[in-house]
Amino acid sequence: MREVSRYLGNTPAVCRASCIDPRVFELYDQGRTVAPALTRLGEHGAFGRPAAQGAVEAAVPDLLSCGKKRADGGIG
Repeated sequence: MREVSRYLGNTPAVCRASCIDPRVFELYDQGRTVAPALTRLGEHGAFGRPAAQGAVEAAVPDLLSCGKKRADGGIG
């Protein structure tokens, strides 16, 4: 959270409340992360971009689609 807040120029509390989808935290608590998508970092990276940026940006929607909201608001 601290790292994301530094990138976005906000406090960790603001990022958690406003910038990061709450499903990310629920999935993390369940042990589900984007880590499996990061096994080939930098393989298709563009010069001048951080090696992990593209892989992370592509992995987050995939992670969230696996953790679709249930009718009760939780992750299923």
